[in-house]
Order: sequence, then C-alpha cells, then structure tokens
Amino acid sequence: MALNQISAERIGNHWIEVWNTQSVDQYLELYTSDVVLVSSKALRLFPDSKGRLSNKTVLKTYWELVRIKFPEFVFKVTRISHFENKVLVFYSTMDDSTKAIAILTVEENELISKVEVSYV
Repeated sequence: MALNQISAERIGNHWIEVWNTQSVDQYLELYTSDVVLVSSKALRLFPDSKGRLSNKTVLKTYWELVRIKFPEFVFKVTRISHFENKVLVFYSTMDDSTKAIAILTVEENELISKVEVSYV
C-alpha cells in the first residue's frame, strides 16, 4: 500500500487517538491478526520476548499492563511522515517527559501489521 501524507496523518492521528481515549480491545482493532510489536518497553515488561511480541492475546495483556504501569502514557503527536507503506509517528507524553517514534507498517485494508517503537 502506497501512502500519501494525508492518509498517513489520518492513520497516525487515529492510532494515537484510539490509544488515548479507547479501550485496549478497541486499540487491538487497528491491527491485523498476525501483528508484530517491537519495543524496548516490551523487552522491559516481558524480558523473555527479546522486545518482540506477536499474537493479539499477548498484545492485549501487554497493553493492559502498560496502561497500569505507565498511566502517564497519554500521547500527543508532534509529527507524522510516511514512506511506502509505513507511517512514522513522532509523539510524546503530554508533559514531554517521554518521546517516541513509532513505525507503523500498514496493509491495504489500513490495518497495522507491524509496529516498531523506539523511545528517545
């Protein structure tokens, strides 16, 4: 799927909005059934994962734990870019204490098949 800036901004802003305002179950609806997550937070919370999680059941457990352990993780977008089928979302917590970059790999149906998050 080739993205343009308008579709990238729509997908990226929606991704943050759903995280901030919806349930984990609704957040999971943004992803394909075989989604893969790569994140240093995943490594920290699930050391055996080596920072790589897949399977929506595992991701649901992970994201519910993230919401409990990091309640300040309500985000604002600082910039969105794109390349081919990837949306790059630059974002931070509302108080700017945590900054991150997410690379969302987007399929034709606009579901996310891979998300790679780096905290900076």
